[in-house]
Amino acid sequence: TGEAPSGGITDILMGREIKPIGEVVLRFATKPMTIQPGKSADVSVGVYAGPSSVAVIEKQPSSFAAGVSKVVLYTFGGPCGFCTFQLFAGALRDLLTVLHNHVVFDWALAIMLLVVCVRTILHPITRWSQRRMYLVSKEMAKMAPKMKQIQEKYKEDPAKLREEQSRLLAENSGAYAGMAMGCIPAMLQTPVWIGLSAMIYFNYDLRHSPAFFGVFQNMTGGSWSFLGNLAEPDHLIAFGRSFNVPVIGRFMGPIDGLNLLPLLLGVVFYLQQKYLQPPQATPMTAEQEQQAKIMRVMTVVLFPLMMYNAPAGLALYFATNSTLAILESKWVRAKAEEEYKEKEAVKAAQIATRASGVGMSMWDRKEKLKKQEEPQGFMAKIRKMAEDAQKMREQQGKMKGKKK
Repeated sequence: TGEAPSGGITDILMGREIKPIGEVVLRFATKPMTIQPGKSADVSVGVYAGPSSVAVIEKQPSSFAAGVSKVVLYTFGGPCGFCTFQLFAGALRDLLTVLHNHVVFDWALAIMLLVVCVRTILHPITRWSQRRMYLVSKEMAKMAPKMKQIQEKYKEDPAKLREEQSRLLAENSGAYAGMAMGCIPAMLQTPVWIGLSAMIYFNYDLRHSPAFFGVFQNMTGGSWSFLGNLAEPDHLIAFGRSFNVPVIGRFMGPIDGLNLLPLLLGVVFYLQQKYLQPPQATPMTAEQEQQAKIMRVMTVVLFPLMMYNAPAGLALYFATNSTLAILESKWVRAKAEEEYKEKEAVKAAQIATRASGVGMSMWDRKEKLKKQEEPQGFMAKIRKMAEDAQKMREQQGKMKGKKK
């Protein structure tokens, strides 16, 4: 059993561990045995005290035989633990290692290329999901005026308002079902991205590894620590001392430098929300608008704060992934918009064709012309008789003028 003294590691998720883990006391127990005089018994114990690297563990015959590599897990635990499938994390770790050892030979470039590979593999699912959600949102936006009319008409009668809104939503249930179907693929991709995040966060090979072949350190003779260790924050500017921010320091950790990548994440998230939000299907109430505003602020501000002390490799992964997501979404939406306009043009052409009678049978065209020529209803007949009488008087007046 192992125990850590009180005051050990903190419970910061994305921040660094700011307290030492302390001493570990091990106690071993064996089964009762009888040792004859002059004899001995072998109770030797093997202890692996090395890095949590599968590659390093498997190079040691005894640790590999004991299955020590199986205890290396890439998971944040807590509510995200159940959806961090180690099968995905292990496969992504192997792919990252191959990209580093045989393709780009740099861990930062390998992380960026890994994101490209994963997004390329998942692109068909992402494209189907985003295209479907975009087209459905355009269809749902058509009922926005009706929803607004209902809200204005029954604003004094909440019961009737809910009834009419439910009726309108029931009539457009197919659109809502399509929106839900579009969300399913995105939900299925979540374990992949969580597993990828955990794998990069806990990857031992990133420790003491500079980004981009150590270009920033080579330029300054090693005096600039920016991206000098992918397992630590990027440290654009190192302060030389650390301090805690009240309230948020509990989950953010101590601040010992100005980190650039988390700030870029905030900018990327802001652009993603500003330019790539799907069209609003129905008008929101003041309360809903306030809730949406709070969610936007939390995404743009809170997540970068949580990532402020995260390893630079993980921040680089999020920045690359979010940037590619913006470009991908923009392309998918452009294609979906073209498809939507083409469908609308076809619908308009079909309506115009039906109105002109083109493509109708001769019998249907005669019936249509007959209906157009024959006035419908008593008032329509009276109006036509009055119009005929007026035309007759005008003709008689013209004839009298000619005689004179």
